[in-house]
Amino acid sequence: MAESSTLTGTIRDIVQRHGGMPTRLLQILRDIQDRLTWLSPETLEGVAEELGISPDKVHSVAEFYSFLYTAPRGRYDILFSDNITDRMLGNRELLHYLCNRLKVGVNETRADGLVTVGATSCTGMCDQGPAALVNGYTLTRLDESRLDRIANLVESRIPLTEWPREFFEVY
Repeated sequence: MAESSTLTGTIRDIVQRHGGMPTRLLQILRDIQDRLTWLSPETLEGVAEELGISPDKVHSVAEFYSFLYTAPRGRYDILFSDNITDRMLGNRELLHYLCNRLKVGVNETRADGLVTVGATSCTGMCDQGPAALVNGYTLTRLDESRLDRIANLVESRIPLTEWPREFFEVY
């Protein structure tokens, strides 16, 4: 019961921060996801109720945008850039390499909830590719050696703030 009232309070706070305006639905969903990491069916229903709009509208917006997650994501959410330049640099092979190292399928969250590995259309780092994002932070110049280090950090549950700074350097 307390969990439900906490969820309701979170939704209410964020909706109120956006003035309770249905035209701010996308921003509201993004802010809620930032707080909760994903948008559960209960969350989407709560947003619809708070905004006084159709649950179908909220669900359709959440399902339309690839950056909104309607299924749980891992503590470490890794997205490889999948543009043509990154493909030419071997991103797909590296994506599968990391998935094998972490024992997780592509676009899946590992059973223990530790990690999700997938692809996104572009990270804006094709000049420093292959590139990826981990929890929204850019990783550049990926190769198997760097991915081995990343896999070890993930498996050891090391917070991103303690990862080597050179992983996040953008030139």
